[in-house]
Amino acid sequence: MKVNRPRILIAGLAAASMLAATLAAAPPGLAKASQPNITTWVSGLNAPRGITFDGNGNLYVSESGKAGPGPVGLTHTGKVSKYPWGSRTASWSTSFESLYATEDPTQPPDVLGPEGISALGNSCSSKDNERADSRAGRSGCQIRLITSESHDGVFAMTKGAVSTKQAGHLYSLNPRTGKAKNLSNVGDQQYDWTGDHKALFPSDFPDSNPYGVLIIKDHWTHKVRTFVADAGANTILEIMGNGTARVVSYIPNETAAPFRDSTPTCIAQGPDGMLYVATLNFVANLFVYHSGKSNVWRVNPNANYPTRPKLWASGLTTATACTFDRSGNFWAAEMFQPNASGPPGDVVRIPFKHPKTLNRMGGGMLPLPGGIAQGPDGSMYVSINSSSPDPGSGAVVKLRVHSDD
Repeated sequence: MKVNRPRILIAGLAAASMLAATLAAAPPGLAKASQPNITTWVSGLNAPRGITFDGNGNLYVSESGKAGPGPVGLTHTGKVSKYPWGSRTASWSTSFESLYATEDPTQPPDVLGPEGISALGNSCSSKDNERADSRAGRSGCQIRLITSESHDGVFAMTKGAVSTKQAGHLYSLNPRTGKAKNLSNVGDQQYDWTGDHKALFPSDFPDSNPYGVLIIKDHWTHKVRTFVADAGANTILEIMGNGTARVVSYIPNETAAPFRDSTPTCIAQGPDGMLYVATLNFVANLFVYHSGKSNVWRVNPNANYPTRPKLWASGLTTATACTFDRSGNFWAAEMFQPNASGPPGDVVRIPFKHPKTLNRMGGGMLPLPGGIAQGPDGSMYVSINSSSPDPGSGAVVKLRVHSDD
């Protein structure tokens, strides 16, 4: 079956390896940090995408899963696992659907499923948090997961061959048991919204692909709020208590073909309380300019569409995840940042007060990174081989930057 999916996010490892051999080196003039110490933390994962730590240091990892037989379909190999701090053994794992679709018959299928994950609060190991889901908006441990695509989009894309139950949904996860609770059908809401706003992107809308999620305590009101980055709709959303997706911002798309694919993938809360959104810009980075065409946008969480965001930083390459560390530095995982040799991938650090300064580290040692988060020990943790079709090839690695960096 031919699957028409021009904006699917992740290419297979074979394609990535081919690109690595042909892409130009990174643009000159960037600050270069010395190489960090990198060690494997958790291995044997299947397309690990999102990673996050809660206030007690527990690590949560989302895996998009594995493909099944045929050119398109569903498996139940998606997963979220919780790893207590210091342990490489999961205390629980919760399964989710994985969608796989073949874009190029000469390459392995792309796999999408559980993607962004975000945690907030302490007491994430105590039994009394069984009631966390019923105390929305209060203090305590809360975990949010977003899954890719949308039911309506997948149904249309596959001409009715695949009907999903979980695609494009926002879930809360019980921190003690991993039990998932559906909070919102984000994907179908945005598929409808882009259908109503088709003039924004006539060649591609309607489309939806929720990919990044962030749960925060509001900088001013201290209320708990949840935001989602939709990489298909190019929107930043706040998910309200009743499950409604409020459109906060539309991330500017490029204005001329073939550059109509900004693709916001992640959200991080800055020291100023604003939201910082990084983009993939897959076509411009990999097929035209070769690197340096992804941006970071500053978004007011209280804004409403059509208020435009402000450009904060540029020069990134295919950003797939982002976070701020406790010193106020912005970090992003760059899945296809080119390297002189070896597979693509790197991480970039940007000082909050100097957004034109990009420090890259780990090139050649972080293949196809998908997620990034700071651990309780101050180290950065990165998921790698996040788009590899090889079962069990994914991992989470620990990146310790030297103190003189």
